[in-house]
Amino acid sequence: MSKRSYKQNCALARANDVIGERWTMLLLRDLLISPRRFNELLESLKGMGTNLLASRLKDLEAADIIERCEGDGGAGGYAMTERGRALEPAVLALIRWGLSYGPENKAGDHHRDDWDLLALKSLFRPDRAGDLSVCVQFRAPEFEGWARVEEQQMSVGVGTAQQADIGIDGTIPNLFVDAENPPDLLVHGEASVLQGFMSAFALRHRSGHLLVW
Repeated sequence: MSKRSYKQNCALARANDVIGERWTMLLLRDLLISPRRFNELLESLKGMGTNLLASRLKDLEAADIIERCEGDGGAGGYAMTERGRALEPAVLALIRWGLSYGPENKAGDHHRDDWDLLALKSLFRPDRAGDLSVCVQFRAPEFEGWARVEEQQMSVGVGTAQQADIGIDGTIPNLFVDAENPPDLLVHGEASVLQGFMSAFALRHRSGHLLVW
C-alpha cells in the first residue's frame, strides 16, 4: 500500500490511499487489458521512470491488487489479482466519463491501439447483446487484439484469439469511427455477425451523432 494516506475514515479516501497515486490508474488500465512484463509497461507508460514504475508495482503487489506471473517463454510479468479485477467497473466508468465529458484529444498525445480495447469494453451494453456469441480479431501493423462477447459478458485481450468468428484488418477506431459510413476494411467473416457485434455497444458522441472515437 502507498505510504501516503488521507487519514480519513471514508471508503473513497481509503481507496485513493491505494490507487490514487499518479500513474497508478494507467498502470491498472494496462494490466486489465492483459498481463504485462516490466519493459512492456515501461514502453506503454511513456514518461514514467523505471524507479517510479518499480515503486508503484511494489505498492500494488503489497496491496494484493497485482501479482507476479510467468509470461511467454518463462519471462516474468504482472497480472491483476481477483481483488484487483474488482476495480474494473470503476475504471470502465471513468473511461466512459472521459469519452463523454473529458477534454478533447490533443495532437501529438501518446496513444496505443490496445487501450481502445478497454474503451470499447466500457461502452458494452449487456442488454443489447442478447444471445450474441462472437469473437472479433483485430489486426493492424502495430496492433493485434481481440474482443469476445458471450453470455452477455465481454472480455478483451492482446494477441491472437482462439476461434475468432470475425477478422478485421484494422483497429477498433477504424471499425467504429463512423457507424453510418464505415471505412473500407478487409473483413473476414459474416457481415451480419459483425453487425450484431457492433450493435452491442452504446456509441454516442457528445453531439448526439454516432460514435465516440
